[in-house]
Amino acid sequence: MIGEAVKRKIAKSVSLALGLALLATACGDDGGGESSEGSSGEDIVIGVAGARVGPIANVGEGVGEAVNDWFEMVNANGGINGRKVKIEEIETKYEVPPALEAFARFQQSGAVMVAVEGTALSDALTPVSEQSKIPIIFPGQGNLDTLDGEAFPYAFPAGPLYAHQATATVQQQVDELGSDISIGCVAWEPPPGREYCEGVKNATESLGAEFAGEVVIPAAAADVDAQVRGAVALDADVVLHAAIFGQAVLLLKGLCDQAPDLPVGAWHWAITQNEINGAGAECMEGKFGASMSTLPSDEPEAVQMLRDYWEESGSDPNPVLEENSLYGNGLYIATVIEEGIRQALEIVGDDGEVTGEVMKQALESIDGYEGYGVACPITMSEKDHSGNRAVNIYEIRDGSWDRIGDCVTGPPVSNEPDVS
Repeated sequence: MIGEAVKRKIAKSVSLALGLALLATACGDDGGGESSEGSSGEDIVIGVAGARVGPIANVGEGVGEAVNDWFEMVNANGGINGRKVKIEEIETKYEVPPALEAFARFQQSGAVMVAVEGTALSDALTPVSEQSKIPIIFPGQGNLDTLDGEAFPYAFPAGPLYAHQATATVQQQVDELGSDISIGCVAWEPPPGREYCEGVKNATESLGAEFAGEVVIPAAAADVDAQVRGAVALDADVVLHAAIFGQAVLLLKGLCDQAPDLPVGAWHWAITQNEINGAGAECMEGKFGASMSTLPSDEPEAVQMLRDYWEESGSDPNPVLEENSLYGNGLYIATVIEEGIRQALEIVGDDGEVTGEVMKQALESIDGYEGYGVACPITMSEKDHSGNRAVNIYEIRDGSWDRIGDCVTGPPVSNEPDVS
């Protein structure tokens, strides 16, 4: 059953999609929900709805750089079965109207799949992707309803959503400390943060621990002192948070000051070098977090491949690689796209016509894929677009992220659709 909140989001997005249809018509597209078309033997076009400017600029840069680096390397090595991949990235500033305009341009360019950064954009583009029959891929984001491939046939989370990150982190803490603990949560006010804390609450209660409560950080808060005091007042044994970037740094510094011995964990947007630099190595020692990807600092095969390419081509390594989880998440997305294209060419032949409908079928045939060591095994089907629900857990030790949990999964989320 589709949640009421999702229905409201889709209704709003559909009205915006009417503007998209008008824009597409003005650009010479005849619209009507026709599928995307790619010419035989030509470059395969992948759109990236970028967000290098605006509230999630760190994410936009990390993901965008990784996707572009990966396919530069793939193309330099002959492409995928001889087919080159063209990455077309269009800036959206993490705003819905520019994202809809970007999608129209992707459609005009013959894109057969679009990578989306951020839940607000994936929610808005979900009905548009179905209308145009161009899959969107958005690993590591929200919302849970999109796991259901029958309800949302062209939306592919393809990785652990926020609630899955939360339940896995709670599972790891209960495994380590036992169930006789209390866990509190600090949520970023927008839906992704609230979904994360709902996952914490769900898993804590499911595993027999105590949920100490939730503290909410307003979306644009420049000061989080009240939330720091609120988190300390929960008197929890562990606090998990879904704060982002500057807010995450302020929260961590405040907790280090007021409760220096309190174990604190985070979702995957807050285990980057940004937090270590901003809060300080001493403060961050012992802090932990979840990542859908193997961090680049672990040097998975995908990172080694890029390093070899840079060395052979005489290029310097991309410094954004050091942002760890953000670049790692981009590699996760890039390698899933690559495997999707590979599966599509299995369907139509190396010189065959790849369309959005073919890409949908291809993504739904991915089975046990690990993305050159970047991902926990990914499997999707026509019914289940989740990919996986597993994360790696990392802890700061001596200023570096150390993996303490491999492909951890938590208990099922109560409001997750049944895709069995």
